[in-house]
Amino acid sequence: MEFRSYIYQAMFILLLFTLNTQDTCGQQSSPNSSIFEPSTEWPEIPGLHHGGPITLTNEKIFIRVASAAALSYIIAKYVVKPKSTEDYYQFRTSLTVGEYKTVLRQHIGVERRIAPWFAVALEFSLQQWFDERKNLESKNKFGMGIGLQPYFRWHILGSKKWSPFLEYGTGFFQGFEKFPHTGTHFTFSHSSHIGIEYTNKKGSKFRLSYGQFHYSNNDWWEVNPSYNGNGLNFTYAWKL
Repeated sequence: MEFRSYIYQAMFILLLFTLNTQDTCGQQSSPNSSIFEPSTEWPEIPGLHHGGPITLTNEKIFIRVASAAALSYIIAKYVVKPKSTEDYYQFRTSLTVGEYKTVLRQHIGVERRIAPWFAVALEFSLQQWFDERKNLESKNKFGMGIGLQPYFRWHILGSKKWSPFLEYGTGFFQGFEKFPHTGTHFTFSHSSHIGIEYTNKKGSKFRLSYGQFHYSNNDWWEVNPSYNGNGLNFTYAWKL
């Protein structure tokens, strides 16, 4: 049964690589007059950069990720048929750096481990961001907002004590101020991460991941300069 799970995960990865696209979701943000200021940028992971083939930054890749999640759910529920599912509360904190900005987020939510190799979650988030550019007005250097974001996660080693994973999050964000300050209050928020999960003796889980974050309204209303950064997620999950 475990071997079959590995086959299904391989199918998922192949699905993600089926169509390679470099389209972007929204326009790249411009540093404008800040080009003479050094921008703090954290390193990218090959394949998980803005516009990368398996990075969630546009509609085409969203369709591929959603299709892979639907396929995984069908396989888990009707083909593999695990004996039981596990439900968790979880708390997550995120730190993202890129394009002259540092973004902090705190999340609280619930997760269902549908199979040892596949899980879905829904989280509510509170976000703060800081713009390091010196030439901006004070009112444009800090902002806050709230969001709602589902997550899909695939575990390479299933329910092992240590298990690497690939995770995608996609949802909505509403800023109390515009984000970026030249953009709009409402945006879509996406994340594409790889990480490692540790399960302790009580069944609680600790996850650390690194990857790419992307914000844009997809130019559905006003033209919105997107935000892209790389950063960390730390998650603690405990059983309901």
